[in-house]
Amino acid sequence: MNLTEASPLSEGMRAFIRTAASFQSASDDWPSRRAAFARQCAYFTRPAKRALVVTDQRIGGVMTRCYRPAALAPERGWPVLVFFHGGGWSTGSHTTHDWFAHALIERAGLAVLAIDYRLAPEASFPAPLDDGLAVWHALSGAGLPLDPARRAVAGDSAGGTLAAALCIALRERREAQPLAQALLYPVLSADETFASVAEHAHAPMLTARGLAASIALYAPNERDRHAPLAMPLECDDFSRLAPALIVAAMEDVLRDQGIEYAARLRQAGGHVELYRGHGLVHAALRATELDEVAQCYDRLARFLAQRGVAHSREPQ
Repeated sequence: MNLTEASPLSEGMRAFIRTAASFQSASDDWPSRRAAFARQCAYFTRPAKRALVVTDQRIGGVMTRCYRPAALAPERGWPVLVFFHGGGWSTGSHTTHDWFAHALIERAGLAVLAIDYRLAPEASFPAPLDDGLAVWHALSGAGLPLDPARRAVAGDSAGGTLAAALCIALRERREAQPLAQALLYPVLSADETFASVAEHAHAPMLTARGLAASIALYAPNERDRHAPLAMPLECDDFSRLAPALIVAAMEDVLRDQGIEYAARLRQAGGHVELYRGHGLVHAALRATELDEVAQCYDRLARFLAQRGVAHSREPQ
């Protein structure tokens, strides 16, 4: 995508893209690349507008970060959104997505629990999903003021893959579904024939080549790229999955995957809401101060409140 005057992106979004691109890795090794990603996320993290309690601890043997309002918790604890961070399955941690928790808790009364799942290439599929399931199953014994009966799952980009896969895994185990799933410009397929792959092959923040490289790290065994728990659009059965909000960034190589997943869930009789993020690129949710991004957070907060996973709260 050329950021010309004809671009569908706002000047604020174009400025976000230019700034994000300035966080280059000092070298091509994984520690340097992960450090650059962490610096970028930290730069776009604005101070929380609501007083928070932030706790880092192991749950189910996996490090997590819990963000919750500093206010008195409800009698049964805060409803909780279990969150899988993005970063191509190879960068990011439980500490990199403060910006997401700050923006969401500003709008809704709930806790956000971020998972520090193992990263590729050191740990490929199914290790990150296994870590998420370990946290999910151990949450009720974590000693935090959370209400396990009111929990949802969410993830951005590669984290969206894991959030969707967690719902499929729970269904396969005949366990209760989350009250909701929120998939934010998720990776759902390794199929390169979607129209958006060609249309946005050179889009900012995520190119078609970059997507293919990330998938190859996460699922180095090509057979796994056809497994529903690795790539959820490979499912044969989309029924009995948690009510979903799917955010499709319209200027994103992943746009059509999200739209297709919404259609499959709807055809299977599920509750699904598709948010078409016009003017959004991949990773745009880091630009929390932009109006077009704020509208997306508002929609997410309303969805969670409607599904019983958050207390409604007007933006400050």
